[in-house]
Amino acid sequence: MPVWFFLTVRDIRRITDDELSPLSWTLVPLIFIVQPYALIRFCKYLRRAEKQLRLRRWPVLFEYLWMIIFFGCSVFFVAGSVVEIETLTKMIVSVLSIFNFMLMHRRINKLRKRCHNEAVAERHKGYNSLEWIAVVIFTPLILGLFLYTYINSELHDNLRSKQFFKHQRAVEEAQEAAAEKAEEKN
Repeated sequence: MPVWFFLTVRDIRRITDDELSPLSWTLVPLIFIVQPYALIRFCKYLRRAEKQLRLRRWPVLFEYLWMIIFFGCSVFFVAGSVVEIETLTKMIVSVLSIFNFMLMHRRINKLRKRCHNEAVAERHKGYNSLEWIAVVIFTPLILGLFLYTYINSELHDNLRSKQFFKHQRAVEEAQEAAAEKAEEKN
């Protein structure tokens, strides 16, 4: 995603002549704290580019919904690195995130198609060959990986976060057992 933001902002800068730094936009998907502000600015620049090229724009409500989903998925994945979340839930949010991102990518491709800049790679049905390879190879690979971790309970039990919760549960059970023994003696 950082590369996508870099290329997209670069293309928007070519159209609008705005003072944008594509390199700084590579950090937006990585640092979720800046996303609410950055995504609003991104959509503002995108709307300006679409206006210059006389493209139909998304309704503002739809843009905000897209930003909320993008930001919500980022927060979810950050929380998932700290707190144990079911693999099925992670898979559902990943699919939602991919679908949400594909909507914006389609919008950007319409912008690029209307623009007179030379494409980096030839596009077929809106996507270049590298994008098609990524979708065809990585989407089943990621889904297979999620399914494998969801089905394989032994792998589930060996997750670091599961080990932490097991250890915490064992300590609590030992404390409860010690408290019961103390009550029985009294």
